[in-house]
Amino acid sequence: MEWKNEYSLGIQEIDDQHKALLRSFNKIKEAIRTEQAWSGTHFSILELREHALSHFAVEEAMMRLFGYPETEAHRESHKLFLAKLEDISNSSIRKSASTKMLASLQEWLTNHIVESDKDYAQFILAGATVVRSK
Repeated sequence: MEWKNEYSLGIQEIDDQHKALLRSFNKIKEAIRTEQAWSGTHFSILELREHALSHFAVEEAMMRLFGYPETEAHRESHKLFLAKLEDISNSSIRKSASTKMLASLQEWLTNHIVESDKDYAQFILAGATVVRSK
């Protein structure tokens, strides 16, 4: 999975985190391709999970900070990703993961970046102000 310019949101930290997520996917795919022991694949999946948890926390904090109106829906989509990833992780323990299993998750991620993430990034970059205490 390669980084494409269309994935860029214009927020450096988020773009860097998205690149790290893509690298994690590539690491899992390589583990599957080279038929590493189940543990190598499983631990690569856990690494992706940790990157995703951290990244989603940053995104959701930014949305709250700038008062993005679709924060809750965005947060729910993150939960769906994590649930799918959990299914793959559990499968990697019981049997093995396959690149086919990852395909829908990769598709979700790229669609999420170019659609949902672009929306909140444009909201912020258009001049959203920080939500102030009352």
